[in-house]
Amino acid sequence: MKYLLLLVCLFFCLPDVYGQTKTYSLKECVETGIRNNLSLKNSRLSVLKSKTALTQSRSRLLPVLSADFRMADYLMKPANVTTGTLLGNDFPDDPTWQKIQSMQYAMTARVQFGMPLYNKTVLSAAKVARTVQEISTLSYEKAVEDLTVQIGNVYYLAQASLEQQNLLDENIRRMEKLCTIAEELYKGGVVLEVDLTRVQISLKSLAAQHDQCVTLHEQQLNLLRFLLDLPPEAPLEVSSMPSEVALLHTAGISRSLPELRLLSARQKLADRQIKAVRAGYIPSISLGGQLGAVGYQEKLHHYFHTSGETHNWFGNTYLALSVHIPIFDANDKRLKVRQYRYDRQQAETFFDMQRKQLEKEYADASRLLRHNLEVFRTQKDSYRQAEDVYAVTEEKYREGVASMTELLQDEMRLRAAQSACVQAHCQCNMAQLALLKLAGSLDCFTR
Repeated sequence: MKYLLLLVCLFFCLPDVYGQTKTYSLKECVETGIRNNLSLKNSRLSVLKSKTALTQSRSRLLPVLSADFRMADYLMKPANVTTGTLLGNDFPDDPTWQKIQSMQYAMTARVQFGMPLYNKTVLSAAKVARTVQEISTLSYEKAVEDLTVQIGNVYYLAQASLEQQNLLDENIRRMEKLCTIAEELYKGGVVLEVDLTRVQISLKSLAAQHDQCVTLHEQQLNLLRFLLDLPPEAPLEVSSMPSEVALLHTAGISRSLPELRLLSARQKLADRQIKAVRAGYIPSISLGGQLGAVGYQEKLHHYFHTSGETHNWFGNTYLALSVHIPIFDANDKRLKVRQYRYDRQQAETFFDMQRKQLEKEYADASRLLRHNLEVFRTQKDSYRQAEDVYAVTEEKYREGVASMTELLQDEMRLRAAQSACVQAHCQCNMAQLALLKLAGSLDCFTR
């Protein structure tokens, strides 16, 4: 009975345990996104493919060994024709043409190997593959940075909507309290019915805004779940927005951003492709050989006899040193080199454009952050002043000095100041995130 009661208690407790919402920090969200995001999984697969391509390119320098076996049944016996002067006068055929007929069955068994001793094209192709691997790695780093910025922006927006919910909850409680007071005053004949109606309308408007904010917050959390590759039913919540903006130091735009290194690697790729094409003009040397034998028989079953006269096998073994000398390729290599030169010039132009674009973005983000900080400080002061003004007006309303219209107007100004302060705080966080990206300091979220 004791164990049965324990199981029953656990059964009723499990739904509460699984229903708990887990609060993720921004660092945890970024780490989870880097680990689970499907786009990054594809980027990692691209890096692995480029590594495999590099290994495949290097393997062309290794020896190649192969073996094969062939058995042929010539349904019509093959014949070789030559002049009679080579065979002599012992053959009865026409001395002008003599015919030598082969046997019907032939078996061939051999083992071949080949190894490049010097091939500049293969060496250059390996360098090209190494550069392609660097480009894949840099593309992955850029994808990580882009995902980090995207997660950060969605996280800050979710923080802002959560803060709006909390402020609206306070406003609703305050309006409900005011509505209760207005109802009592209306029953006592102190205020008019229109004043009570105004308070009730404001309360309904606040409830509608709260529902809208809850819907927006859930949409933002769903987007965050998608970026983190979490199921829609996974418990997820963001941390509360701090009261102040936490500034992080940035030392200017970084010269080692993945965008710049990626364009620089493309220049290097064009240079190595040019070298790989030019390597085709250089002779290549390779070593090859074969160990094998060829057997001929008039009857198939003779291959399986043990008598010496039926074993007509002939060796076919050689060792060869081959030299390949390119002479003329119809200007194919020269035209390829010209195309790769154009690619390099384009990569240089894109590099300059990207560098100037990043410098412009850094300057704009710095100005935007300073502006948003000033707006945040101003809105925060306005928020505090609006609270004081509302408190004074509420006190006057209770004393019968201020009207309900003045009280509701001050309450609307208070809500507007709250919303503006939250939005300014969110904009500061997003502007700082853009600065961290341009400064190459996004690793602060993964350290």
